[in-house]
Amino acid sequence: MQPPTPYLVSKPPKWLWIVPVASVGFLALVPVITIAAKARSARTWLVAGALSAAWLAGFAMIGSNEDGTTSDVGGFLFLGTLITSVVFALVMGPKVEWPGKVVYGAPPPSPPHDPNAAAVASVEAGRRKRHEARELLQRDPMMARDLRIGRPDLERQYDDGGLIDVNSAPPEVMSHWLGLSPAESAQVVDARTQLGRFQHPDDLVNYANLDPATYDRVSDRIVLM
Repeated sequence: MQPPTPYLVSKPPKWLWIVPVASVGFLALVPVITIAAKARSARTWLVAGALSAAWLAGFAMIGSNEDGTTSDVGGFLFLGTLITSVVFALVMGPKVEWPGKVVYGAPPPSPPHDPNAAAVASVEAGRRKRHEARELLQRDPMMARDLRIGRPDLERQYDDGGLIDVNSAPPEVMSHWLGLSPAESAQVVDARTQLGRFQHPDDLVNYANLDPATYDRVSDRIVLM
């Protein structure tokens, strides 16, 4: 029998909402500031700043005028800060990393596979790789050529996200990877031969007579080496 498998469990501490309630609001800002410091995002710091201002205003107004409404407004602000801090801790607490503890046994089940999410992630990954490959081409054209960016038909190791170099790719590659018809690929090759090389992606429309709608569809995958 195999020993239980250790795995790490990370959960937000319970004091995130206990502290504001147990302190009757006097420590309501502690979980808010703690979460903002861990999240390190402008949005969480904006929320922390707004709650801090409301808490200080409410604290200053309580008891300032017993016969007027100022003290009542301060009480509402103070109570509102308490409630908001608890809600903020319950919502944002699980979204930041906390020190985990090692648990032995079967790990919790993985979330069900979502094919739509996987498809979206694949498209986003391709866009990111194409963007990185274009930046590399601008920064170091010689390395881009050595990595054979835009030439999926050649042996290579670099993944450029599906870019096609229309200045060197053969017509069958453009048909397969860009979805051009054989006639459209032949037009691109003929124009390339006459010009020597394309200087701008729009040359595919202006000189190769590629349909503008087709160009718009494939422009994200075109690169000029």
